[in-house]
Amino acid sequence: MASVIGWYGPLIDLSDAVSHIGDFVQLLVLVHRCNPVQYKLAKGGEVLRTDIQVGDNTMPFFTVSLWQKQMAAMAVAGDVILLQNVKITKFGRFVEATTVQFSSLLPLIHPYELLASKGVDDLLRECRAGKTTKDKLVLVIKWVQRTGSALCGIRSNSFQKKQLPRNWKVPEQSEFRDLFLLSEVLLLRKPCKASFSASAGEIFLPITWRALGESEKESMFVSRRIMSVQGSNVVEDFTCIGCQSCGSPLDLDNGSIFKQISASYFCPKTSDHLHIAGLIYRPFMLYVWDESEYVPLLVRNKAAEILFGNLKAERVYSSYKEQKHAQNCKQKDIGKQHHRKNINFHMIWLVLVKMMLQQGKNSPLRFEVAVNPSLDIENGKFEMVSMSIPCIRTKCSSC
Repeated sequence: MASVIGWYGPLIDLSDAVSHIGDFVQLLVLVHRCNPVQYKLAKGGEVLRTDIQVGDNTMPFFTVSLWQKQMAAMAVAGDVILLQNVKITKFGRFVEATTVQFSSLLPLIHPYELLASKGVDDLLRECRAGKTTKDKLVLVIKWVQRTGSALCGIRSNSFQKKQLPRNWKVPEQSEFRDLFLLSEVLLLRKPCKASFSASAGEIFLPITWRALGESEKESMFVSRRIMSVQGSNVVEDFTCIGCQSCGSPLDLDNGSIFKQISASYFCPKTSDHLHIAGLIYRPFMLYVWDESEYVPLLVRNKAAEILFGNLKAERVYSSYKEQKHAQNCKQKDIGKQHHRKNINFHMIWLVLVKMMLQQGKNSPLRFEVAVNPSLDIENGKFEMVSMSIPCIRTKCSSC
């Protein structure tokens, strides 16, 4: 299929996008709406992309993410455009297209009123494109002229009426269950909040962002690692750049069972659905147990802070880097470090984790979890919301 510029894939209908996941394609579409999306950064600045809602004669609505500002400036609602060399991607059940460095956008018809006021032949005479592109353009023009008034109303009202799919969920009210045994927790089949007492037995941290040898895979079980000499650098694997609100890592290399929470474009925890980037604890699985059963709990950043004595990831990691730097300095520099009397939050964090994972010697904690029956147990069916230390009334006069 020829073109005046280099094409890295075929010109396809939007309805065929699901058959081209991972491929580069060309799209000839009508732009319904342009929506700038931004990531808030904890220390200022922002990273921008623009999502455009487009359609053609085979599918009325489809999302394309534009990552180049100059390209986003060329996308105007009502225009018919040719998107060249865009990549088809899939996140969960959502299929969309995204631009890369060598993608381009070519406006073919502007503005929208021309589609209604001129005939197909007149519009084609003003278009400089090859036969294949013109054939597709004819189909799109006829589709727009046939459904133009309906599309106009949808463009102005669809987002307010929430008729289009979105990749975040509106929080729902759910019942609260206070349970006595973990075996009762495993029987829950409906969305709810559950509270129970259990002891912490293990932390499983899936290391998927770097290659591990066979002998290193055991390091993903934190109890084995933190008691060894190599345990001092475990904080490097525990922390990453992510959203401080929802706890999702913002690096797309994080995989395995946590892909679904690392690749989301929208934050479900903020009112504007924008991620707040900063240093966070990576999602991990906390295995808790009682005399009846054991249950893995998905723990994200906010819950991890509670679990680790309200120590934020940024504070622990900064303390770790200072400690590591001091160990590499000359003796006089180390003396200055001690003179400042900095609190060693990294060491406090290590002690807390070690005490929590002393299986058979730790006391039961009180956990509150959110239950999502649509997920498997090992994929986050039970997500930790909060944790508290049960109050022993015979020793606590304030209760």
